[in-house]
Amino acid sequence: MKFSLLGADADALKLAAAAARSHEHELVSAHDVGEAAAAVREFAPLASIDEHWEGLLSGSPCEAVIVGRGADDDARADQLRKLVQAGVPLVISHPIHDSMLVYYELDMIRQESRCLMLPYLPALGHPALARLAELLQSKNRPGLGPPEQLVIERSFAQRDRRTVQAGFVRDMELVRMLCGRLNKVAAMTSPTGAAGAGKSAGELNYANLGVQMSGPGGVLVRWSVVAGEDSGGARWNFVGPEGKATLEIPAGEQVWKLETRLAGGVQSETFEPWDAPRFALDQMQRARSGQPLKPDWLDAANTMELADAVEHSLQRGRTIELHYESASEQSTFKGLMSGIGCFLLIGVLLFVIVATTAVHAGVPLADFWPHALLALLLAFLLLQLLRLAFPRESD
Repeated sequence: MKFSLLGADADALKLAAAAARSHEHELVSAHDVGEAAAAVREFAPLASIDEHWEGLLSGSPCEAVIVGRGADDDARADQLRKLVQAGVPLVISHPIHDSMLVYYELDMIRQESRCLMLPYLPALGHPALARLAELLQSKNRPGLGPPEQLVIERSFAQRDRRTVQAGFVRDMELVRMLCGRLNKVAAMTSPTGAAGAGKSAGELNYANLGVQMSGPGGVLVRWSVVAGEDSGGARWNFVGPEGKATLEIPAGEQVWKLETRLAGGVQSETFEPWDAPRFALDQMQRARSGQPLKPDWLDAANTMELADAVEHSLQRGRTIELHYESASEQSTFKGLMSGIGCFLLIGVLLFVIVATTAVHAGVPLADFWPHALLALLLAFLLLQLLRLAFPRESD
């Protein structure tokens, strides 16, 4: 496949380099890469470099675009809207934006354009995760059984909000695949301390964030930032009815280690470095041939809703419950009509008071207020017929 690069964060550069060095893929152009242009020329000397990205919308020789996160999230979101509307297949650094609303908006556009959108997760497809899934789903063979608890300790070289949120989102994308849906979120953090020095009074401290989640499957998930460690790795501790498992995830391209404690004893396994960019590029190639993407962009939006719930939980100091309603034009229309209906209930009461007062005051034409009210209500009822313009939602 022929790929183009838009933006130049660390993951997007790795994907672009993998495409340039692959025999099956090719990097044909790079756009809006800024200071990373020298690095792009090094691994893809034949690729054209252009700061203008609009050529990707039409007439571009590429078959898919690798999109990295930029310094201006809103500008990147606007570019994504246009690319998705044009139906350009995309491999996107996840998370690409802090707002879940942007994710759901892009998903609504995707539903119309049928655009292929792959959220890039470096750990997706790793053999260690496949082994864990096998242990958790075991029924008639030795294994952990259905998960009961999962404790994740994640360390960061930088513990700012953007970095911590990105780590949380990527972990939760994998957790939801292993443990199922999570719909209750409770978050806590330290209000003061050295890590929060220099923060304004209203700014949330993500440096010591701790999150507890649960879902319909009965799995309790705890995720926390480990202070005092700058490795950027993680430790996953699974507890099942038949035993325990600990997955050590180092930073960078290093060996993963999985230790299981079952009735038969302790077993340790190691997994060689994983070529995540190559797996993602091949996944996009298979998707163009008709194979479904997993996770898809709606999964990514649902995970961003978890991250948004963390922020709301910190602000309100309580557990947040999620419903994961799929965004569509029809659901948006229903929400809009519900809002207008509530406004009418209040507005009609005020209108009647003002109108009757005007009648007693002798205001000209005030006697016709019932006719005006009737016309307003009939117009609102006629607006409901617009829902017939939307295609019926499938079960």
